[in-house]
Amino acid sequence: MITRTAILFVFAMCASLIIADDSAKKPQTKGDQLKAICALEGTWVQVTPRPPEGQKPVTLVFRPTAGGSAVMETLGSGSDHEMLNVYTEDEKGVLLTHYCIMGNQPRMRLTSSQDGVLKFEFVDGGNLKSRDEAHMDSLEITVKGDQMKQDWSMYQDGKVTGHHTFELKRQ
Repeated sequence: MITRTAILFVFAMCASLIIADDSAKKPQTKGDQLKAICALEGTWVQVTPRPPEGQKPVTLVFRPTAGGSAVMETLGSGSDHEMLNVYTEDEKGVLLTHYCIMGNQPRMRLTSSQDGVLKFEFVDGGNLKSRDEAHMDSLEITVKGDQMKQDWSMYQDGKVTGHHTFELKRQ
């Protein structure tokens, strides 16, 4: 014979399992650094340097994904030079993975974030035999209202070999 106490105990156990399961599905709280990336959500259009005659300006689209635990940035969506950046957060802070047209995937860590300037530095990379192979090595994003500047550094053979800088405006 089942007692009232046993029924209440089973009910309480089931309820606690449902509540525990529900809380596991909720996304982790974002840190301030990932929130700064999330704030870039939307479409940004290149204003300088001006694209060559007959070409459209580069667009960047920032979009949160995976329940807000990551931000995708698509560069040149739909073009022959489309690339993807994915920003995520771990116990050390924000990590950027750049899926490059060159076929490699350098990863950069956010090392500084102040006064609208976000600085990312190379950590490691996929599809790179060594750091000396050509790859994007650092990124500095400067945001002032609806204006953004991205300064990418190219690295090869132990040194920075050039910069790719874009100035953009939020659409």
